[in-house]
Amino acid sequence: MRNLENSLAVSSIIFTSNDNDVLLKGDLKRGQLAYETELIISQSQLNQVLNTLSKQNDLFAIEEYLQSEIIGRDEKLFFADFGHLSNSLVDVQSILGTQECMQIRA
Repeated sequence: MRNLENSLAVSSIIFTSNDNDVLLKGDLKRGQLAYETELIISQSQLNQVLNTLSKQNDLFAIEEYLQSEIIGRDEKLFFADFGHLSNSLVDVQSILGTQECMQIRA
């Protein structure tokens, strides 16, 4: 994305136990504009997001949000809803670093 001064209001995360990718959902805010978006990030980028949310929200504990469901043999689906956090904004640049981000519109 051209403008790297974007913030993401994280609404949820979804990942499986057998995959390194995490689906991060939220509202991307660019100035006065905001739109729903989904990003696929790595487990280490997820740690950065969770650390940011922990710093911004008192008594934040991922255990209170993370739920799991068995979806197959030796595989679990993990998901968390952060819609009730008082401050769920994270800087997109801090998540992606130098990784290129492609926007797809339909």
